[in-house]
Amino acid sequence: INGQISKGFRLGGINDQLNVPLCTASDLETFGGNDSWDDETLWNYEAGIKSNIMGGRGTLNVAVFYQDIKDLQATVTAGSCSSRVVYNVPKAHSAGFELELAAQQTERFDWALTASYISAEIDSTVTSTANDGSTSVVGGIEKGNRLATVPKFQAAAAATYVWPMN
Repeated sequence: INGQISKGFRLGGINDQLNVPLCTASDLETFGGNDSWDDETLWNYEAGIKSNIMGGRGTLNVAVFYQDIKDLQATVTAGSCSSRVVYNVPKAHSAGFELELAAQQTERFDWALTASYISAEIDSTVTSTANDGSTSVVGGIEKGNRLATVPKFQAAAAATYVWPMN
């Protein structure tokens, strides 16, 4: 049985200047003035079991986790400005489980299966306010949207058969 509580971070930084001559007035209002971004921090909570099965010829590992993310660094394409800008998303989370199962069935044959399920979502919305007072969501950073590049489900399988050669 294993457990872990850990804290991690990613340093903040400075955004490149917008390519102002290409920006529409609307995009300049939305993306202008975002000169830098803050450090991203997260707390990670995990619990799991690692076990031997089949008299030591197999393993079964299971883990669950939850990550509380603050000031998530999200890169957004700045519309007509031909630039990319990093924004901080105040709150996000990631939660899920992982499963690994492997066995050596015979002296020459072994196999393995792995799978994971991850619910990773934005928990706050990033908006921009125009000069006329109207607000809009910046780059799809809206509460309830999935985090980019985090697959909901992953799985892999492997099998190996070995034979001696003289």
